[in-house]
Amino acid sequence: MPANTKYLSSTGQRWLKVSAGILGGYLATIAIHNAIGVVLENKSALILTTAYSSFFLWVALMILAFLSKNGWKAWGGMFLIIVVCTIIIILFKA
Repeated sequence: MPANTKYLSSTGQRWLKVSAGILGGYLATIAIHNAIGVVLENKSALILTTAYSSFFLWVALMILAFLSKNGWKAWGGMFLIIVVCTIIIILFKA
């Protein structure tokens, strides 16, 4: 039985969700781990756990992007995460 078309996204929205999930989620994951690295004193613990936690965080952000109804909102959420983490990095570097 084919899917009901009212529940399917348009091609442009689907592309925005996929790019927000893959690229935006990856960039947000890097920004989050960099912000945590700036705040923490013990950097060796972060390096050890980043290898595992980054994959799980990336997958979680990808799922959140795909659950979004609008691709622009998914990109907006990723951009908001990146901006907040960038502000944290700038504040703690000074």
